[in-house]
Amino acid sequence: MTTPKRSIAIIGIGPRGSFALERLILELSKRKILRELHILLFDAGGQFGYGPVYGLNQNDANWLNISERVLLLERRPVIKFKDFDISSFPSYHDWIGEDLTTIQSKKIDIYPVRSKLGSYLQERFQSLIIPLQKENLISLISGKIIKINNSNIGLTLDREDGIGYENIDEVLLTIGHQPTVDSSQITEWKKFVNKNQNLSLFSSPYPLRAYLNGGLDYSTSIGIRGFGLAMIDIMRGIANSLGTFELTDSHARHYSFSTPHSVKNLIIPFSLDGLPAVPKPLNYNLDKMFHPSEKEIISFENYIGDISIQKEAVNTDFLIEAFAPIAARVYFSLPKNNEYDSITEDVVIQIVRKWLNDDQYIHPTIVRNDLIPYRMMHDFAGMATGIHDISLDYCIGQVWRHCQPSIYEKLSYNHCIDSVVLDIVKLDEKMKRYSFGPPVDSIQQLLALVDAEVLNLNFISNPTIKLSSQGWKLSNDINTVVIKTMINSVLDAPVIKDIDSTILKNLLENNIITVVHDELGIDTDKYGFISSEENSNLPIAVLGRLAKGTIIGVDAILECFGNRPITWASKAADHHEEFINNSGI
Repeated sequence: MTTPKRSIAIIGIGPRGSFALERLILELSKRKILRELHILLFDAGGQFGYGPVYGLNQNDANWLNISERVLLLERRPVIKFKDFDISSFPSYHDWIGEDLTTIQSKKIDIYPVRSKLGSYLQERFQSLIIPLQKENLISLISGKIIKINNSNIGLTLDREDGIGYENIDEVLLTIGHQPTVDSSQITEWKKFVNKNQNLSLFSSPYPLRAYLNGGLDYSTSIGIRGFGLAMIDIMRGIANSLGTFELTDSHARHYSFSTPHSVKNLIIPFSLDGLPAVPKPLNYNLDKMFHPSEKEIISFENYIGDISIQKEAVNTDFLIEAFAPIAARVYFSLPKNNEYDSITEDVVIQIVRKWLNDDQYIHPTIVRNDLIPYRMMHDFAGMATGIHDISLDYCIGQVWRHCQPSIYEKLSYNHCIDSVVLDIVKLDEKMKRYSFGPPVDSIQQLLALVDAEVLNLNFISNPTIKLSSQGWKLSNDINTVVIKTMINSVLDAPVIKDIDSTILKNLLENNIITVVHDELGIDTDKYGFISSEENSNLPIAVLGRLAKGTIIGVDAILECFGNRPITWASKAADHHEEFINNSGI
């Protein structure tokens, strides 16, 4: 008699999928039930453990926007089974040889290149996977899954090359960034470039090598659509290929840029609002000024996590009301703020509320959005290094960053109506300009390129764009420039209806998934399993940015190692334990 066996497929083995696997193996070890199970791991690019975002061979211009100090990727313990063990693996801090107690000082925060974290993730994954492969418990499959079908014999998976997999008992989907349907502007530009062979359009910012390795003409201006973190990577990649940055002031983190080439007005970025990313504080001592107290965090979590308050919410006021007093208290505790006319803390609370509801709100304590971008970046860099007085909006942004883990935990799987969920996501996205900001050095390098006349910010805020055989003609009330090479640095949000992914289209067409809201992602329960119109018990789970809306906060690396993969792993282990018990094995 053949012993029955279960199979679990994990599709997408980047950091989140890899950690979910790790936690599943740990759960099975605790319950001593790693029997009659085979796990299939699928990754479209074969970048097992790290994924394309943390690719090992990417350009060193791509920096993390999270410092090593706060990369709290915890140690994996020894995992023991009856016949074999899986060795422990160090935390990220131990792996780089840094003691947290020495990092938390006046020492400048280090923002490593993304490939460095990729190396850690790959080594951690390999240390887990090799013992499992030796026991024939796991299969690694490089290939893109395009369909998940529900049949009488379980789930079936179809690979892009025609190979199929049957009798799959459970699937976890952790596929991360997916291609999206082109915006009307990008669609128009692609048609435009096809008719004008003398012009170039790169519709994705990554990988940088797609255009840095001989794809750019430095004799003419290069346009960059977008003014966020991806634009900074592009800027640094182009600059590094042409010249050298030199740190001229270690305290203020000022840089100069020199190049032997004649590249005046080479890089011309633009965006709808022209607002730059805001740098994080330089080190722990500066950052700790923005920490809410433990009491404030507990009170904040209790309030926004209250089910009755969530059910009654008609907008984000409940979240803003809970947050504003914390931000105001921190602002008044700063040794150097730009307090105006001896205003009271109660007045500041009102200002915080108004600004969070409307970032065009003007007050002397807030950096105005209509300042020229160079001045804004200069001032924010001064705040980040402790040189300038702290503006209220800078304070709000940093306090929000420290409250984000609480927001993500307490407002994921919340009881708010769908429109409020959308408003919460939009508010958090708006605040990411501050909370997901780059290191100070990135902003100072931007300023150095402006000083060297390599980077031109004259068209940064919503220029008029006209297309001609000569290229993209950007203009405003004062200036005009013609662009022959355009790079799109705008990364689209995970709105399911806009995602151009075969596997998701298949799931939608077969009514296997539903969406939280037309502008958000897949509806899941608290364990990550999808809520299906056709089958409420369908064994398909989704973790990550595709579940945005059900889950608040999905993109950060720390979220990949957070509670959601742990919760999924516990439920997936429950399912296997039930199978073992019901089979009488």
